Amino acid sequence: MKTILTAAAIALTSSAALAGTVALDKAAEGATLHEAGIDMSLYWTEAEGGFELVATYVTDETAEPARLVMLLQDGDNVTFGLPDAPDATFKFIRTGDVVVVAGHTPRTELVSN
Repeated sequence: MKTILTAAAIALTSSAALAGTVALDKAAEGATLHEAGIDMSLYWTEAEGGFELVATYVTDETAEPARLVMLLQDGDNVTFGLPDAPDATFKFIRTGDVVVVAGHTPRTELVSN
């Protein structure tokens, strides 16, 4: 069942290239993600109103770790970039008891007439 939920969460991502992906399916169980010069440690805990995801990361440009904390409710799908990392964005997806974090490299779309 966890595999199906993880696959469903990844399928929710856009058609842009996916790089490193981490699926967290247990509270307080950590994982690491290494993508586009960013090293990120991740875990979630149960909180009032959802799962609280904690991501501690460093980039090639920063020596000091930064921390990102967000509350994810079932069905949330959020994409954004991090300071000092212009070449990558990250997707944070919660489906049931699974939180997926994926490095996401935006693809340049060409338009012609």
